[in-house]
Amino acid sequence: IAFNKALLDYQEFFIRKGIYLLLEKLKMLTYRNLFRKIFKIKNTTKQSLTTFVKAFSFLGVDMDIDEIECILANLIYQQYIRGYISHAHGVLAVSGKDPFPR
Repeated sequence: IAFNKALLDYQEFFIRKGIYLLLEKLKMLTYRNLFRKIFKIKNTTKQSLTTFVKAFSFLGVDMDIDEIECILANLIYQQYIRGYISHAHGVLAVSGKDPFPR
């Protein structure tokens, strides 16, 4: 929450300094790292999206499944996660081999 608030509060400053996009990319990497840690804890290649909602809730961030799906879709598109989202089943399935490339 503090990161997002600071990003909004100082957005003009970050844009003037030319680092705003870098900070947005950093935010996506922190999301990827959170998802990777959840998969390591659960030790599975399929994970319910509600698990991610609970993780964000635990961190004090109120996100619904649609927001989680959007973040995951962007991470998959940017190749930070190798996998797919099953909207019908409410699951993120990742590759068995190197699902979170560096």
